Amino acid sequence: MRQSLRTTDIIEHANALPGWRQRYDQLSCGSLEGRLDVVQAGEVQLFRERLNQQVIQHIRLPQNAVNLLFPLAWPAVDDQGVMAEKYATVLLPNDEYRVFTPAGMDVLCMSIPYTTLRGLLDEAVFHALMQLNRPKRVCLRAHRLVPGIVMFKSLLEGSPTSETLQSLTVMVVEWLERVIHVPQEIPRPSTRGYMVERCHQWLIDEPAASTNVLEFCRRLKVSRRTLQYSFQSVAAVTPIQYMRSVRLNGARRALKEDPHASIADIAERWGFSHSSYFTLEYQKLFNELPSALRYLERS
Repeated sequence: MRQSLRTTDIIEHANALPGWRQRYDQLSCGSLEGRLDVVQAGEVQLFRERLNQQVIQHIRLPQNAVNLLFPLAWPAVDDQGVMAEKYATVLLPNDEYRVFTPAGMDVLCMSIPYTTLRGLLDEAVFHALMQLNRPKRVCLRAHRLVPGIVMFKSLLEGSPTSETLQSLTVMVVEWLERVIHVPQEIPRPSTRGYMVERCHQWLIDEPAASTNVLEFCRRLKVSRRTLQYSFQSVAAVTPIQYMRSVRLNGARRALKEDPHASIADIAERWGFSHSSYFTLEYQKLFNELPSALRYLERS
């Protein structure tokens, strides 16, 4: 679901965000210009909110979800020390927040259900996250935050794909793990190799299935961090990179074996439901378009 709304009324604006209980009071004088862009992808909610006036926000967050806030523009200093440009902030639904937002505020927010996070985070990290009793700032360098923000904007502005949403969710999980510190158990080398081998075989056996990192974690009964560590140790890439590469190589073999088959059909056969995304990733991996094989076959 996608929703885009331009507002001139503070009450209308506060009530426009699905699933959120909010009350806004306008502080600065002048006509209100607000904008709200929302994407609901399954249980994950993404939105971007912009306001040209100073506002008092009374917010009760959605229950059973962790919310990550990225201020793109926050022109004034927040005395509470919570919001700041170039930092992400973790907000939990433990209490009602009262936030004084400056004129020119521009924020991104991602709301992720506990059920999704439980499958991606280690139990110890998840438990520690749930114990937070106040907002937690995610202090990461720009080179770590910027790729996620770029991905976030593309999801709001373009056609969101399951692959892009999964990549953003996993990136957010990695950010959370950097601020929630607990001891981690490292799997043995034989266990790491076994997990990579099982995931590889599942990809080959079920090429069309939109199997993702969360599904592999559930099948192997391990956390996302354990799976991530195993892939980095064995193949020196992330699970997402590995899965995407195996599928792209499978699609390339299929294109060579059946030169008359539709490129879109083969892409879908290997788990790529959006042909534009398939073409982009294919070109990135092989430095050529999928159609290049067609020209080779004809020559």
